[in-house]
Formats: sequence, C-alpha cells, structure tokens
Amino acid sequence: MAAVLAFFLIRSFELGAPGERIAVSGVGQHVTQGQSVGYNSVPPVGGPHWSAPAAWGNSAVPVPDERAVHNLEHGGVVVSHNAISAADLTGLQSLLQTYPRDRFGQVKLLIRPYDRIESGTFVLAAWGWKQTFSSFDEAGVRAFLDAHLGRCCESVP
Repeated sequence: MAAVLAFFLIRSFELGAPGERIAVSGVGQHVTQGQSVGYNSVPPVGGPHWSAPAAWGNSAVPVPDERAVHNLEHGGVVVSHNAISAADLTGLQSLLQTYPRDRFGQVKLLIRPYDRIESGTFVLAAWGWKQTFSSFDEAGVRAFLDAHLGRCCESVP
C-alpha cells in the first residue's frame, strides 16, 4: 500500500512539471559502443545507450544520441539545437556559467548541435521529458532545468 501511495504522490508532483512526459525504459541498459539504437522520440529522452557519457558543457560537434542518452541517465539535461541564432546559443551557453553547480561541482548540461529537429529550434531533454523552444526564453529554460536537472537515475558525475 505504501509503495502505491508513493507512486501516486511522485506522479502528482510531475503533473505540473514543464515539458512533455514521454514513457521510456533502459536505465542501466548499455549497448556496444557504435551500435545504433532506435528511440521513441527525437531527440531521445531515455532508453538503451552506450556505456560512456559525453563530457558536460558545450559541444561544437554533434554528439551521438546513444552517448547523450547516458548523460540523461546521470541526471543531466541535453540541449539539442539546430541553426539557432547566435544570441540564443549564447543564452544557452551562459547557463554553464550561471546555473548552480551540483554536489560534484558540475552543471550537468550538454549543449550539442542536432540536425534532426526543426531549423531555428532547440529541445531540452531530461530522462522521460522534453520541451521545444523556438527562441531563448530564460525563464522557460530555467523552469525546465529546475524541474528536471538531477532528477534521474544515477547520482554520479
């Protein structure tokens, strides 16, 4: 009975969380590096993934989905962007300097170019959640980060 109550209590907190909730599985499910995985969302918000995450921060080159998903499993948020303005990219990158650091001294944010979403947009993804933006809205981005950053699944650097 207590487990059922806890489940519904946790779900009630999620009802007001920003973003779209997407059902996923695959926590701890590693596949061979180089193996392609078919995900149920673009960009993915969870699922099987490679055994090593990407370095946190801004990546000037694309990061494979299978690597970025591991970052999500570590409680991070992955920002995937496609042909956004320099001002929007600067706004996103500023979060790496201004957002509070976790207990490991990191901002678990990975910013990567991603050509599989609509041009001029960026998507914030956390484990089981995503939200699309057409321009940098600091309050909206911070609301997503506050709700989802550090909320999954492995508390490791």
